[in-house]
Amino acid sequence: MSPQVMTMRIGELSRRVGVSTHVLRAWESRYGLLRPVRSSGGYRLYGPADERRVRAVLLLREAGSSAAEACRSVLRSERSRPTTLQDGEAASPLGPADVRATVSSMLACVRAFDDQGLHVHLDRLLAGLDLEEVIRSALMPLLVDLGEQWADGTITVAHEHFASNLLRQRLAAMTLSWGSGAGPLAVLACPPGERHDIPLLCLGLLLGRRGWRVRFLGADTPAPDLAAACRLLRPQALVLSSTTTTLLRGAVGDLADHQDRPRILFGGRGATEEVAEPAGAELLPRDLVEAADALNSLVATPR
Repeated sequence: MSPQVMTMRIGELSRRVGVSTHVLRAWESRYGLLRPVRSSGGYRLYGPADERRVRAVLLLREAGSSAAEACRSVLRSERSRPTTLQDGEAASPLGPADVRATVSSMLACVRAFDDQGLHVHLDRLLAGLDLEEVIRSALMPLLVDLGEQWADGTITVAHEHFASNLLRQRLAAMTLSWGSGAGPLAVLACPPGERHDIPLLCLGLLLGRRGWRVRFLGADTPAPDLAAACRLLRPQALVLSSTTTTLLRGAVGDLADHQDRPRILFGGRGATEEVAEPAGAELLPRDLVEAADALNSLVATPR
């Protein structure tokens, strides 16, 4: 087992997680959330596990938990996961068969409403694969399987909501750098009536890794509000994603008629030439990694 790499002083940890040093010290002294080591010079140094615990606490705080409740919950959850990697331990590479087995295990966790199990499997995927491969080979197939199992009655709406909310929370914790890039700006939204925004959230993460700035409006965005946001932000690209073709009709409102409108792109199962052409939109590939690469190429190409 490799030792944990402890390299961050508290100021750097504070900048990474967006929490003041005063609050971090309080969480460390009151609840034992952070476990620094002393450098040879006497400085307290923090590692990846400390950052992960803080981010988990922030998610629980956003959901309404007090600081004390959130810290206790995170520490209790960590103690209950003996199968996860120890801090700094190198993960074994995951092959295609491992990924398929993990997705099957995640589906079983969804059916059992087992949030701890889902977290364990997500941790394993994120430790053993690059984020792009996690999205392409695990998360997207998982969402497809969930949709099919809901359609055939194997799972209920409650199961789908349980899984979606957990995945959304985990993915949202990776979006903190969206505003710090220096690249083009993208606005991402789902049209009115479309609630399935996780693929769009994944696309945002992929764009963020390519240096884009991202403004994520999410599910069920009214056309007038979307147009107003674009006029204010003046993005280089507007991406609309939907599972249903009919929801994309009229989704951009009068924005398509504006001379200085952004480049409009439709994605998801509902994106077809039939709905894209009247909106002056272009189609993105279904594969999200390919879609992110296509966006890079498109913004570099004059319309």
